[in-house]
Amino acid sequence: MSAVHEAAVRLLVIYKHPELLRLPSAERGPRNLLVEQVSSIEAALLRLRAERQFAVVLFDASSSDLAAGFHHPREIALDVDRLRRASPGTQIIACVERHSDAHLLRTLIEHGVMGILEYTEAGIDPVQFEQRLQDATQAYRQVRTAGDRLHEHPIFEQTGFVGRSSIMAELLQSAVRAAEISDVPVLIYGETGTGKQLLAETIHRLDSKRRGKRFQTVNCAAIAGPLAESALFGHIKGAFTGATENRQGYFRAADGGTILLDEIGETALRLQAKLLRVLQEGFVLPVGSDDEYPVDVRVIAATNRRLDELVERRKFRLDLYNRLNVICIEIPPLRERPEDVPPLIDHLLEKYRRYARRPVREVDPGVYDVLQNAALQGNVRELENIIRQTLAFKTGGDRVDVSDLPRSAWLKCRTTANARGTLPTEVVRGLCDSIRKGTTTLPEFLSECERVFLSTALDESVENTRLDLAKQLGLSRRTLYNKRRRYGL
Repeated sequence: MSAVHEAAVRLLVIYKHPELLRLPSAERGPRNLLVEQVSSIEAALLRLRAERQFAVVLFDASSSDLAAGFHHPREIALDVDRLRRASPGTQIIACVERHSDAHLLRTLIEHGVMGILEYTEAGIDPVQFEQRLQDATQAYRQVRTAGDRLHEHPIFEQTGFVGRSSIMAELLQSAVRAAEISDVPVLIYGETGTGKQLLAETIHRLDSKRRGKRFQTVNCAAIAGPLAESALFGHIKGAFTGATENRQGYFRAADGGTILLDEIGETALRLQAKLLRVLQEGFVLPVGSDDEYPVDVRVIAATNRRLDELVERRKFRLDLYNRLNVICIEIPPLRERPEDVPPLIDHLLEKYRRYARRPVREVDPGVYDVLQNAALQGNVRELENIIRQTLAFKTGGDRVDVSDLPRSAWLKCRTTANARGTLPTEVVRGLCDSIRKGTTTLPEFLSECERVFLSTALDESVENTRLDLAKQLGLSRRTLYNKRRRYGL
């Protein structure tokens, strides 16, 4: 590759009518600019997924023909979100006619476009164009550099973490910093399936003092009850009925290493007091024993519940919370980092390829769209289950299509509906394919359409009362309430 091309800026331009959006000529615009033009959002999404090297996307937000025929600010904002998910890191610049609607401008800024260019009949001002392009290119290179560092980081190969978002980069950096302070407790927050145990194992492996010793996982919810104290701290023979021999407990078993107290929020108050003493003094007292035993254990606690809220409700001890909350790391849910979904899909397809009857050589881009928009309450764990189901029940062909996804996947697809409540194209296609295959029914299809319509109506009516909205939709207030509960809105 030539030096010119290495320094070149790849620009993808989206507009329906070239005469409305005139770019500066090559002589007046930035040098080393490689421009590719498409006429629709859908075409742009295909190019961005195929070529992830576009630094900047430039699109005409004032064109009434863009965004599938709508020019509502909400629809434009949704298109911005789709472009961002298709190529994380690519910067988006919106072009608008001079004196455009203030609501449109505000919406674009709120949804994170890199910059806004005004144009007139004479086209775009070349000086302003070059400045916006330089700013966007610099931001793109910073994001790419962070992503490259993430993939090149040694802990990426040591663990099962997969992703390319800046959130993942920050998460791994937090793990590195936590591992450098070997004796300090760590508190990990995260929803079910986000990888709390994986992060704890990562910290243990990076800890130069403890990585050669034992990593002990304890599910606090599973050991709740009268035998919890024995499980954690051990007991001596004859301490209680059934104690036929001595037991050292999880803490002594992990001596010198790390213990993960998973679901720490489920621990009973009485046991919390004993945990606090272990953290403060470094000694454990087995049940029925008069002798204490010293332990050198790093404690990592994980929970999907807010401990500060439990403290306020007197369900968790404040002193234990303060002792644990020295280094706090929160793993965001998958829905807040959708750019991590495509690499996770590719990783999981490779991991579970043995489930497929034929090798998978290609993935329909619509699969990424559906799963990026799916409301996966189980996060990565649920995504993993969907991929396993997809491969297990796929029949024929070496390409994974939207119709191969289990029905649960596209029924959970969060609405990316426009202002008129339209279902995403990929979801409609998946539903229709499933109807043809006989794996779904018309009532299920109509139910999904109703969910999307209600979700959009609720989003659009934030300033209205529920009674006003019910009247607008032709429903009673109770019917609207019941439908909201049914669809989890």
